[in-house]
Amino acid sequence: MSEIIYNFPPSIHFGWGELANLAQYVKTLNGKHVFIVTDQGLVMTGILGIVEERLQEVEIEYTIFDGVQPNPTYKNVHEGLTKYREHECDLVLAVGGGSPMDAAKAILVMTRHPGELANYYSGAEKKLQITDDLPPFLVVPTTSGTGSEVSRGAIITDDKNRKRAIGSRHLLPKTVILDPSLTVSMPSRLTAFTGLDALSHNLEAYAVDRYAPLADAFAKEGINLVAKSLVKAQRDGSDQTARMDLMMASTMGALAFMKGLGVIHSLAHQLSTQCDIPHGAACGIMTPHAIRYNLDVKSTWPKYKDMAKTFTGDPNAKVKDAPMVIEKLLENLGVETSLSEWGVTDEDIEIMSSNAMLDHCHPRNPRKCTQETMRNLYEAAL
Repeated sequence: MSEIIYNFPPSIHFGWGELANLAQYVKTLNGKHVFIVTDQGLVMTGILGIVEERLQEVEIEYTIFDGVQPNPTYKNVHEGLTKYREHECDLVLAVGGGSPMDAAKAILVMTRHPGELANYYSGAEKKLQITDDLPPFLVVPTTSGTGSEVSRGAIITDDKNRKRAIGSRHLLPKTVILDPSLTVSMPSRLTAFTGLDALSHNLEAYAVDRYAPLADAFAKEGINLVAKSLVKAQRDGSDQTARMDLMMASTMGALAFMKGLGVIHSLAHQLSTQCDIPHGAACGIMTPHAIRYNLDVKSTWPKYKDMAKTFTGDPNAKVKDAPMVIEKLLENLGVETSLSEWGVTDEDIEIMSSNAMLDHCHPRNPRKCTQETMRNLYEAAL
């Protein structure tokens, strides 16, 4: 049995309207000049304005870096780091979805660590260790999908357009504010994509064949919450219960994937960098094909059967129904299911199949993957 390391942030504050207590949490962490990492999309929602108001009320200084792009890049990290140092900040606050949170983690590392960011990538030739010599870190997620707020890792797109991972328990935030009210303004399509991301984390982690009852408990309930509330939230963004369910499912997904992920994410990472497909959509599209591939491994059968029962409400649902359950969900959410509809070409598949084998997720997949596996799965979805 291989070792599993469970990492939990020390303080998660969940509640409708919880952002009102932001200044209190900043003060607890002794923040004097807050470095806010976010993106332009978040700025346009008005949520950043609320964050500023909370800090201004108690006269806490802050500097905003809103230059993070979807699938954050090394360039974003370098620009943010430069601004952090120029303004002599002492606390990092990530506000937004997975991209600002991932970029913030990379900036966090480089504030006090030597070398280049590439020295901290998983699999780096001359890898350096991330220590606890980091500024205080606080996060406010505004989407319900990535779970990055409780993840020890981050994904950064390098100069060769490859998604690279950095990770350490020291990158876990000191404080997490989970305020579902911040997700009410999410467009329906973004709600669908981020919800599919949360589902893929829970389902893929659940299917990994490792002894991890703690992670499985998070995964099972995360799947249940998505099944109960994703379509509801997409159709009525103001549904408070649905929004709370999805935010919790997102966080639970990242707690579950401490157990590991699999081929879905190795495939989806390439679709985002090569073809600019939103990560959650890419995960959703590839999930039915990955399930069919993994059904050759009997250990997955009870897991996929559980998922099918949960989504259909049918206690007699069969494991063979599992791929079709996800396809039906994609249909209900209005997500295009063929990669060709997203502009993917045969030439893209050749590049992505090779890069997918370099990804850090697929080694935990229940069924071993090869480059031919990756190509076949892309072609099945094309």
